[in-house]
Amino acid sequence: MRLIDSDGYGVELTVAGYQFPDHIDPRIRYSWLVIAGTANSPEGNWSFRWQALTLDDAVELAEWLRRIAAGAAPGGDSPPEPARLGFTEPNLSFTATAAAGAVELRIGLDLEFSPPWNRRVAAGEPTVVTARLGAAELTTAAEDLGAEVGIFLPPGGRLLGRVR
Repeated sequence: MRLIDSDGYGVELTVAGYQFPDHIDPRIRYSWLVIAGTANSPEGNWSFRWQALTLDDAVELAEWLRRIAAGAAPGGDSPPEPARLGFTEPNLSFTATAAAGAVELRIGLDLEFSPPWNRRVAAGEPTVVTARLGAAELTTAAEDLGAEVGIFLPPGGRLLGRVR
């Protein structure tokens, strides 16, 4: 999933696999996803990799991006601002605000996702990378993430009681 603006700032995220791909218990095997990515900011660029999202989190992120994109589209009903999304693991968070025909997406990168010049041992003060994106870019990112996560759904497509 690419969340990079025209200035080249933002993040690229991909699902690298399961944290416990061979675990005998499916609840554990299909729980945590390893997220790999790169961040580009005015301060510099860096890469990261960590088990930061559950399958539910990844599905929620794709759906959240779809809602943000729909609100940013011409005639869209913008969500209450700022729209925020965080997860159990604090490595990744998002805040979206409307910005003149686009969305300013503030991507918080904490702990294992922090840049090498600002390593954190306690969560709560993430490095923020800002990307200004249009509805089409957000929709594409949501679709890309949704397709990627779909590969990792357990047999039958069940996700904590939700059928995909």
